[in-house]
Amino acid sequence: MVMGSAAGERAGIVLAGGRSTRFGDREKALATLGGRPLLWHVVARLGTVVDSVVVNCRRDQRAAFRAAVTTTDTDVAFAVDPDPGQGPAAGLSTALNAVGEPVVAVTACDMPFIDPAFFAWLCDRRADAGCAGAVPVVDGHPQVTHSVLAAAPTRVAVDAAAAAGNRSLSGVVARLPVTQVPAAQTRHRTARHSFMDVDTPAELAAARERHRAPRAVDRAHDPGETGVSNAGD
Repeated sequence: MVMGSAAGERAGIVLAGGRSTRFGDREKALATLGGRPLLWHVVARLGTVVDSVVVNCRRDQRAAFRAAVTTTDTDVAFAVDPDPGQGPAAGLSTALNAVGEPVVAVTACDMPFIDPAFFAWLCDRRADAGCAGAVPVVDGHPQVTHSVLAAAPTRVAVDAAAAAGNRSLSGVVARLPVTQVPAAQTRHRTARHSFMDVDTPAELAAARERHRAPRAVDRAHDPGETGVSNAGD
């Protein structure tokens, strides 16, 4: 059952087509956390608040990624980049072309602690504001990989960003009328670690520590020490 959603209303998009250059010679989406791949955690969490999930990836990743998420309860499709290496905005464009729902919840394969309830709230926030998206702000940075966007205007914005030579997700969102959720309200609605991304082996170790003993981590570390995604650029 999808939390707070009518059937066919929203899809999830997981961006996973990057080269994981800071992670070493491994595919970071397949690195394990609690015995399951990072991608599994992201899909399983996002799947509770959307009707289906589209994973954007390269062709050489698809088979392994499909195997990684087979045990989730989520309807997962794969959108393969026709021209890999063109940046996250191109990956978003590829995924959007595979989506039929009018609203998309966007995240990345390396964010295993995303907060489904916060995504559901963002969907309501976007609808109440009557705009093209709801994007939370942390440390002054819009968190595009934890955002909810209207699919149709986002497709137009992606094309406009590409025409301007901008491959970043923030360049796409800058072309949309979105409501930004202020940092104070974001802190009130969800935990900071829900924005944690895993780009390096050291960040994977920190994520494993949190997964094993989340309360101990919260007591031992200041929230400012937790890695936070800077818009997935």
